[in-house]
Amino acid sequence: MTPRTDTITASRVDLALTLLPEITWLEASTMLALSGVPAEVAARVLALPGARRAPVGVVVGFQQC
Repeated sequence: MTPRTDTITASRVDLALTLLPEITWLEASTMLALSGVPAEVAARVLALPGARRAPVGVVVGFQQC
């Protein structure tokens, strides 16, 4: 998966995931939809939060040679 480049959407997703213990999955997905986050992105991050993209500039899976 490629790193995030849209920091506004990333911030909205981060907020939804932070609020998730206090709000329902439906409320989180509605919040994301109303703030312009694509439905497929909202569904992916809410269903599989561990499969989120890394922020820009973060090295993922670094292998030392």
